[in-house]
Amino acid sequence: MHHPSTLDKWLSTLFHYIEKIVLVGVGGLALIGIGQLVLGIQQHGEVRLEDLLLMFIYIEIMAMANVYFVRRSVPFTYPMFIAVTALSRLIVLQGKNIAPENLIYESAAILLVSLAILIIRFSQRYSLDAPEKQEEHEDHRD
Repeated sequence: MHHPSTLDKWLSTLFHYIEKIVLVGVGGLALIGIGQLVLGIQQHGEVRLEDLLLMFIYIEIMAMANVYFVRRSVPFTYPMFIAVTALSRLIVLQGKNIAPENLIYESAAILLVSLAILIIRFSQRYSLDAPEKQEEHEDHRD
């Protein structure tokens, strides 16, 4: 069995703290983005749909950083939710002058990412529940 060297342990600890600092930075920058967005809303005197979608993107980024601190990992679906929101915002920002084929491509991209989220969620649920159900079944036989 391989035992980590002192250098390996030190580097692991260093990267662990750097990772936390960067995540706090990401959350802080998202918070600054929300503040800038709120100021922009006040300046132009109205709340637009694109502002709300951008707000959701910032909130999802903050949630993703928070989930990492709680679980020590980020589910792969979080960035995919951000992608769906970003694609939706892109469609809204382009307005009515968008070429119809671009709208179809962007909508198809949203559909594909959404289907990928569903597939990942169902595969995780069944792959993680399968051993538990088997253990549960074995416990009931005793």
